[in-house]
Amino acid sequence: MADKDKKIGKIELDQETCISAASCVALAAKTFQLDGQGKVEFVDKEHPIGDEEEMILEAAKSCPVDAIKLFDQDGKQMWPEV
Repeated sequence: MADKDKKIGKIELDQETCISAASCVALAAKTFQLDGQGKVEFVDKEHPIGDEEEMILEAAKSCPVDAIKLFDQDGKQMWPEV
């Protein structure tokens, strides 16, 4: 099964790595926002997937420092590719 067919099961955000580029916010504003320090955070921590999964994947790919990691429902890392 190709990665594009897999469902996102978990999203991890690395605020230490985040450089406030905000491309993730531009692409998936219902999922990601910047906090008071300009670091990525979820818009809704209880229900982090707020956008279509394709947009979340594009947002993660747009991050210049890979501060967003995506995992499928089986726990396999989808992005960044390993």
